[in-house]
Amino acid sequence: MIVIKTTKELQNYLNGQKRDGKTIGFVPTMGALHEGHLSLIKKSMAETDITVCSIFVNPTQFNNISDLEKYPIKSAEDFKLLAQQNCTVLFMPSVLEMYPNGPIKNKEDYGNITKVFEGEKRPGHFDGVITVVSLFLEIIKPNKTFFGQKDYQQCLVVKNLISKKFPEISLFIEPTLRNENGLALSSRNAHLLKNELTEAEAVSKALFSIKLNWGLNTIEQLVENARNIINEKKSLKIEYLNICNLNDLSVLSGNSSSYNEAVVLTAVFCGEVRLIDNLIVYK
Repeated sequence: MIVIKTTKELQNYLNGQKRDGKTIGFVPTMGALHEGHLSLIKKSMAETDITVCSIFVNPTQFNNISDLEKYPIKSAEDFKLLAQQNCTVLFMPSVLEMYPNGPIKNKEDYGNITKVFEGEKRPGHFDGVITVVSLFLEIIKPNKTFFGQKDYQQCLVVKNLISKKFPEISLFIEPTLRNENGLALSSRNAHLLKNELTEAEAVSKALFSIKLNWGLNTIEQLVENARNIINEKKSLKIEYLNICNLNDLSVLSGNSSSYNEAVVLTAVFCGEVRLIDNLIVYK
């Protein structure tokens, strides 16, 4: 595995590979890697000749400075995991390398999907995501890029971005990986205490209860039942839980049998740790 820290060095390497007819896959991460990330690496390696994984904790997508400061940094462990996967390139730029003239944020309007749920609770978050993903795609110019479905709303935003600015790049969205008890794998899980990890499993239990009863109850009943499952756990506090249209994230209502498919979105605090999860449901 090659470790590269500057844009110039990365582009020089990739240009040589492209001249040789090699295809490039790109997996953006913020480090603290887990099996969910590694599944994206494996997918990229299966789909392309050269896989570039970036590790960059992007300051512009954190609206809360304490959240940025607490983000887990595990560089040595990440390097070892990527090397074991035979990832081709690890790109680890500094903040100065990515933002030589100081941090910037997207100013374009990407519609309602950037303003609701995560966009509402974390103002400016998606502007930061759009900015850094745009920078990476401009630098790397991959043939394919790979994202995880756990950040469903982010996937929609990136899909919109790629459609608008990078139509030549293929976007792959891979399923959320979960532990044996259903908890979605997340870098933030490392901050949970043992009892909190157990209680956090109620989040996925609530989402799967909606999938199990889809078509049998109203949207409102499904949401209420799911909320009750989460609220039974003392360490959990729901920030939002809604059933939405898959494409525009508008909140649905009425009989669930009226809809062929939908996505359940939730953000839940487990103690001091904020967890997000989602599940696509269908008839």
